[in-house]
Amino acid sequence: MITIKKLSRIIIVCCCMIYTTHNGFSQNNLTVENIAQINTQLFCLTTATDTIHFIKHDTINRKKPLFLFMTGSLAMPLIIDYGKDHKNAMATNFYHLLDKQIFENFNVVSISQPNVPPIVLSEDLNERGAYKNANPMFFKRNVSETYVERTNEVLNYLLQQNWIDADSIYIFGHSQGAYIAARVPAENEAVKAIGFASTNPFGRLQGIMFKEARAKAISGEMTEEEAQKIIEQHWNLWNYMIYSPTFPDEWIGKTDLPATQISFTQPVVDILANLKQPVFIAYGTRDYHSVPCELLPIYFGFAKKTNYKMHPMLGRGHNFETIDNDGKPNWDDMKWQEVTVEFMKFVREQTE
Repeated sequence: MITIKKLSRIIIVCCCMIYTTHNGFSQNNLTVENIAQINTQLFCLTTATDTIHFIKHDTINRKKPLFLFMTGSLAMPLIIDYGKDHKNAMATNFYHLLDKQIFENFNVVSISQPNVPPIVLSEDLNERGAYKNANPMFFKRNVSETYVERTNEVLNYLLQQNWIDADSIYIFGHSQGAYIAARVPAENEAVKAIGFASTNPFGRLQGIMFKEARAKAISGEMTEEEAQKIIEQHWNLWNYMIYSPTFPDEWIGKTDLPATQISFTQPVVDILANLKQPVFIAYGTRDYHSVPCELLPIYFGFAKKTNYKMHPMLGRGHNFETIDNDGKPNWDDMKWQEVTVEFMKFVREQTE
């Protein structure tokens, strides 16, 4: 016998099924939680193969362009919980990086890392702000294909929301996130422009470790023999990864797996040069990892690409922090806000 209470539940489930089918997510589940104390919406999108968390940095759904912020390689949560005794009980992990104009003019969205909880206690973070107890599946799934697939799932959902300006979809990627920012628009024309920040377009390992060792030998910081030994170690490590695609289980969580290194060592130069969308390139001139960006205009020239802007941050490092002459970073002097404002200006110039 079906009671009124049971019938009500059936009607609710049926309505939800109709809603998700209407929005193109017949195989997906979606929940949304408002976290009022930090003015944030936490979304959970469940697909046939994944559970994807992402946040929108406000709780008012006003129609605005989308600023999709792609983070780097660390297993960082979306939201940090500082506990009951802290004045600010929670904080979004990336809010402080962006200028307030971005939040006023865009719907700002960040996607979780695979298999990393969206909310983590501050005591469970290491000194770099990453989750100390990351699931082994995070390391196994930490490849570019995973991030591209997850990003497209989120974009497909957002494009159907009336509070997203579907003609104004922009991705800004930092470090490892920049690789994803480069790959997604190659197969998703909904993306109208990208920010490519603080990464090596020639791949994670290509050139940097070798050039650094050679530069130190030339400057006298090490001998030629020491530099050669380091270079040969890199050769041997690369060969090991190529021909031994798995590490022992006890290594998982202590270092990137071969699949990760191989995935993010594939160059994105040709992808960037052949993108129809405008590209904004930002990098610190004291960041060994990203200074190869300075070669991009040459490759863009070969491809006849003109809709790009170079934005070098002089004397700054990977997070646009000041680097002194001894190589020490000053984390109290980062220029994230300046970089993201310049990206916003570039977007406006390209779309007006």
